[in-house]
Amino acid sequence: MKIAALRPDQPSPIGIDHRISIFEGDLGPLSKTSGYAGLSVANELFKWSGRSPATKAWDFTALALGVVGADRLVNRAMVSADGWTREIDLTVGVSDPHTWQGLSPKIAEMLSFLTGDFWNLTFVEGGFHPAPPKKPPVARPETCVALLSGGLDSLIGAIDMEATDGDLPVYVSNRVRGDVKSRQEAFPAALGVKGRCLSLNADPRTPGLAAEISQRPRSIIFIAFGILAATVLDRYKDGETVDLHTPENGFISLNVPLTMMRRGSLSTRTTHPRFIHMLQKLLDELGINVKLRNRYQFMTKGKMMSDCLDQEKLEELAAASMSCGRAGRSYTHCGRCLPCLVRRSSFLKWKGRIDADETKYLHPDTSLRVHGRINSEFHGKAFAEYDDVIQTLTALDYVKRYSARRWIGPAIGTTSFGARADDYRKTAEDGLLEIGAFLEVTGLR
Repeated sequence: MKIAALRPDQPSPIGIDHRISIFEGDLGPLSKTSGYAGLSVANELFKWSGRSPATKAWDFTALALGVVGADRLVNRAMVSADGWTREIDLTVGVSDPHTWQGLSPKIAEMLSFLTGDFWNLTFVEGGFHPAPPKKPPVARPETCVALLSGGLDSLIGAIDMEATDGDLPVYVSNRVRGDVKSRQEAFPAALGVKGRCLSLNADPRTPGLAAEISQRPRSIIFIAFGILAATVLDRYKDGETVDLHTPENGFISLNVPLTMMRRGSLSTRTTHPRFIHMLQKLLDELGINVKLRNRYQFMTKGKMMSDCLDQEKLEELAAASMSCGRAGRSYTHCGRCLPCLVRRSSFLKWKGRIDADETKYLHPDTSLRVHGRINSEFHGKAFAEYDDVIQTLTALDYVKRYSARRWIGPAIGTTSFGARADDYRKTAEDGLLEIGAFLEVTGLR
């Protein structure tokens, strides 16, 4: 399918199936498009920073908005022969199409790894050059950027950064409806960092179309917002490199398929070491002086909780964070998807008791307190026979029978992971065994 991500005043290329308006627009142009994304980004960024980001940061954000919009437009079930893989031709307006087009094969490879699709990219003249903010520039003395999503990992990352001397981070959130007051506003307030928090909203919309719901590339726009923030800081303007922290536990980051039948892309790969490596190379070749960092790459979620530098603050906020991959519009943890299993096992490792986790879960009934004993509700069909639970138990059995190295297989190889391949494998094994400990307490293992 051919999709163009352009400003409303740009003409559509010949043969385009759908068009996404990015950054700006009004009801006239929007009525002739298949969707839109990022309409409030510039105004909100200028209001917060009083500065214009680097031109190539705008270009990268245009690409990210186009990718997220195209992902929504192309429904896997409707166009894919195998029910998953799609072919997407994406045209994006940028300020320097020659440079971007030269990098298009590498970008396509990166996006294919991220989403599991085939991407073909065309870059055309038409970069976003908004008028500079009207108010006088203000100092931005922050020294780095950290993503703060409302999830448990990024919360721990923020708590740790505030508990140490040295860096003064800007915290960037990709604002999501339902998460704003409960997490993305509450956490900065609780940490005392509201003045250093930038909340933006991609808000991709495809009215009247059956949107794809897997959202595999959703976090690329989160990173794009982090890059925009990094390029307005004094440090970046002075020619220095700015670190962009993407806190995520190593087990989820590595995304090792639980079984041979499970696609790795059923979970997002945005912090996978291979994706980060490809993205970092792209940023370097574009001359965007931002360094991607994940200090928790070799930690499980339970280890992150146990090692958090401010345990009192973590006690206060942890249960309010969001980890679920299937929460949908309920904004409540399902309790049985893989991210929920990782979360529940991390609380057990942190506190040593299954009932220490005060998170509200739909499955099983969380009103039935277990007080350290086996809760028979975990044996009900809704939980025990759920796909992610069964596949996790299958993976644990495979490790017991044949070894973790054999379970991991080619997902972590020396060619891709280099000298630290064994460290990555150990992280994957530890993460799986952490879930195993939780399932053992429930009596399912």
